[in-house]
This record gives sequence, C-alpha cells and structure tokens, in this order.
Amino acid sequence: MKLVSLKMNNFRAINGEGNVIEFKDNNIVFLFGKNNIGKSSVLHAYKYFTSPSQKALITDFYEQDTTKEIVIEATFLKEGSDIDNFNEKGLDKWVDANGLVKFRKVWSEVDKAATKMTYSIEESDFVAGGFGGLEPILTNATPNIIFIEAMPSVKSLTDWLEKEIKNKLLKKLKDNHQAEYSSALTAIKSLQEKVENEGYLGEISQKANRYFSETFPELQLNIQSTPYKEADLSKAFEKDFSVTIGDKKDEEIKLAEAVEAAEELLGGDENVSKLDRKFDLHGHGLIRQAIINILSLFKDTKDGEKHIILFEEPELYLHPSNKRKFRNTLYQIAEQDDYQIICVSHDPQLIDMSREHTSLARFVKKENGETIIYQAGDNVFSKDEETKDRVLMLNRFNPHICETFFSDEVILVEGDTEAIVLRGLIYEHYPNSDLFVLNTGTKNNIPFFIEVLSHFKINQHVIHDSDERYLYTEGQRRLKKDGDPKVNSAWTLNAKIWDAMEAAKSNGSSVKRYVSVRNFEHSHDYSHDPDKGKPLSAYEFSQTLDISDEEKSIVNFLKQVAGDKPYDNEYTQEHLEEIVEEPF
Repeated sequence: MKLVSLKMNNFRAINGEGNVIEFKDNNIVFLFGKNNIGKSSVLHAYKYFTSPSQKALITDFYEQDTTKEIVIEATFLKEGSDIDNFNEKGLDKWVDANGLVKFRKVWSEVDKAATKMTYSIEESDFVAGGFGGLEPILTNATPNIIFIEAMPSVKSLTDWLEKEIKNKLLKKLKDNHQAEYSSALTAIKSLQEKVENEGYLGEISQKANRYFSETFPELQLNIQSTPYKEADLSKAFEKDFSVTIGDKKDEEIKLAEAVEAAEELLGGDENVSKLDRKFDLHGHGLIRQAIINILSLFKDTKDGEKHIILFEEPELYLHPSNKRKFRNTLYQIAEQDDYQIICVSHDPQLIDMSREHTSLARFVKKENGETIIYQAGDNVFSKDEETKDRVLMLNRFNPHICETFFSDEVILVEGDTEAIVLRGLIYEHYPNSDLFVLNTGTKNNIPFFIEVLSHFKINQHVIHDSDERYLYTEGQRRLKKDGDPKVNSAWTLNAKIWDAMEAAKSNGSSVKRYVSVRNFEHSHDYSHDPDKGKPLSAYEFSQTLDISDEEKSIVNFLKQVAGDKPYDNEYTQEHLEEIVEEPF
C-alpha cells in the first residue's frame, strides 16, 4: 500500500483539525515553517502511528493534557501488489471505490496503547478493529520507514543498511540459485528437527525449571521452538557487512559505485583499506549524503517493497556546493514508485518548483496555539504548460526565489529598482522586521505569485506601477491600422493583478495593493544613471530617502506595510482610472 494522507491532532506540538499531509500526484513533500513550532512532530506522528502497540507518554499529549486525545488517521492506496494479499485475507470490504483504505488510532491514556479503528464502507464511519485484526496486517502492508533524524544515530542507520543488504542478497540467491537455496533451507530445517526431536530443548527447559519451580511452584517454564515459522537464512550470514569511506581511487568513481561493492558482497573487514575510515568516524554531513546514496542502490526494487523516508533537516552539515547534488539525489529517489519522502527543512535551496510530483507544505502556528498545514503541489506549479515554463524560468532567473515560502509576510515588486530601494529602507529602518522583498522579475509574474503564495496563506503586499493606458513614441500615441490607439498590455495587467488578489482574498488570504502612478520613476521624480546601471542607481537613491517623508510614495507604502500607519487605499481598478492621467 502507498500512503495517501496523514492527519494528526493533539500529538506533541500538533493541535487542530487542519494538520494533514497529502500524497496525491506527488512523491516528495517539503514541510517548512518557523523554528520550534513542531514541524518534526509530523515525522514522528507517522512513525508513532505505524508502531505496533505504541503506548503513549505524557509528553506525547498536546501540552501534556490527557483530556485531549491523540488522534492520528492514515489513508492508504491499495495497489496491484496488494491484490493477492487482500483477496487471501478478505480485506476488500474495507476498500472504497477509489481503492482507499482508512485507519485511525486514538490514544486517551498515558502508558496505554491506542484504540484502533478502520473506516467501514457499509457504515460510513470508523469502527473498532477491522482489517483482519489490523495491527499485524497493517504493519506488513504499510511502507517501510527509513527515519533520518537531524542528529542521526549512525548505528541505527548502518543496522538498517546491513538488514537491507542481507535481504537483497537472500532474494538474489533465492531467485538465481533456487536449487542451492532450497537445499540450504532443507538442511537447516533438518537440524532444527534434530534439536527438537533429540530433546535438547527439553533438557534445557528441565534444568531451568529446577530453580524456577522453587520460587514459583505453581508455574512451569517452557522453552520450545516457534511453530510454523520459516527458518531465517539471513542469520546464516554472520559476517557483517562494513561500510567505510576513503579517498577515491579514480576521480570518475562515484560514492554510489563504491557502496555498490557492499551490495555485491565485497564488504567485510579484511577488504577495508587502512586508508579508509569507519563509517561512523566521518562528519554527519558526509554520513547523511552516503546514506542517501546507499538508499539509491535500492530504489529500483521490483518486488513491490514500499519505503517512506522521513528526513529531518536534510540540509544540515552540508557544504553549500553539495546541496544541489544532494537535492537532485532526493528527487531521483522520489521519482521511483516504491519511494515516498517527507522532508522537514529550513533551506529553500532544496526546493525545486520545476520538478514534477513535488509538493510544498507550510506548517503554521496561529496566535491561539492551533497549528495548521497549508499544502500545494502540481495543481499550482504544473497546472499547464505556460505555468511550467514560468516556474522553470523563475528558478533559473532567481535560484533563491523559494525563500519566499519561508516568510510570513512578503512584499511583491516587479523589478530591481523597487526591490533594492525597499531592501535598503528595511535594512536601515526596520532591521528586526521579517518582511521579505520578492523581485518577481516582471509585472507579468505578479498574478502567478499571488496565486502561489495564497495557497500557503502568506500575507502579501503588492507594489507595482500603474503604467499608461496606451503606447507612445516620441510623445505621440501609437495607432493601430484602424486608427485606434494601441493599448499598453502593462495597463491591462492591473486588472489581472486585481482579479488574482480578489481570488486570493476569497480563499482567506491577506493581499494588499499599493500602486505607483504611471511608474516608480515618475512618482519619485527619479531616473537612473545609465553609466552606473539600475541596481547601483537605485541603491544610491534609497540612501537619499527620509523615512519621515511620506510624500515619497515608496516611503508611504512601506510604513503602511510595516504597520506604522493604517492602510488607507485599496487602489481598486476604479480608483486607478480616476488618478492615472496620460502623459500626452
């Protein structure tokens, strides 16, 4: 099965009905938000939910208040690889018309396991138990968890690696050397039968009972083999596989190829060069990168084995030059059907909006303490070819543009001049402000960003030029063939921006508009020095501005944005028609 959604409430720092992570047309989710508000609780919630008989600690309850039950719901998609298992166990009655199965676990007491429920199609509600006893089947059917914490335990990661290599090895042996595998299994079973039949276990049991019965005369200690359990051949490979990191013997050899040697059983302590260092002696950054590369060795599994990677702050310890490569590896893994990834991150450089099947989720803590997750994916960034091209262009124009999503309040401007002037004023007069100035690159991009940011409920302030209604050449209106004046497309964008704002506000977002009449230069009696260029000219102009001079529209706008004075003009389309006069 594949995870489709995870809903959490009253778990650790998570509180409220709107905390949902979804996998619809995406395989990777980047969860971002402010520090210390509970983002990592989302990762722990999924692990908590899938852990059999997980008992609640007092610290697992929101604000340690046990009157608020911990509720975690997970929805999974039944896939082709599940058909035989579902048929055999009669589980299809829990599957809805869309192939979805829904589970809920509720913890109401400290040191107690959860009440387990399955959504009943017949009753249209959750019912106790269900799904064939739930826990054993759920554990086996859900994706394997690979949890990479911010401060990872190298031992836990290498233990996982060893298990994966052994399992992969045994599968290859079983598939490629069936006769030898069957012979080995038969021989082991024969030895097990000898142990049982020749009384070895009975003898041990009898000796153990000699002292046990003196203390508990009414009880008996029984030691016996577990019936019906197939022999575990992986335990026959007692020689552990070691992973080391050393200098490359060939500059063209990649780390993944070096690790692949372990996959082919070329590991082992005797083969380790003295120049190599043990895996856990390296820095966390290299270890975490190595783990991701090792994961990529298993990304092409064809046996239907599902994995979900829970990655906490993957950017930690990484040198900036390695982040792009690291990001690409994450996306390559997420492109595989057998992998899903949830990353909790503070680094906008890890986000690539142009990648398909990528979703961003903003974790927010409201003033009343309630948390909520706002998520957007392909429905926003790849809804049509024009949007895809725009996102790709924006990524290349400004690779740091995703920093916008990490802000609570954003000022959208259409070009370099406004961006530089505002950043200078904010730096000088509002140094403690969290305001982020986004240079959209062109007025054409503003409606797109309004739509995107509104999905994450980020407060927006849009500053742009009104422009003129018509096009001019040397003071004369340009005319079409029929004699009518040529309309300036930049003027028509005013209405598109307003419509985007209205749509965002109807969705609960806060968007305010501020307009420079005709353009920034005209409003401020300013022109840039061609010899210095626009950026330097804009910076020097910002140094001449007096923050108390509200006659300068950019100063007036910023003081409204910063809350130093009330927002006094919506700059509606009707108002623009009244105040904008044509130059000729």
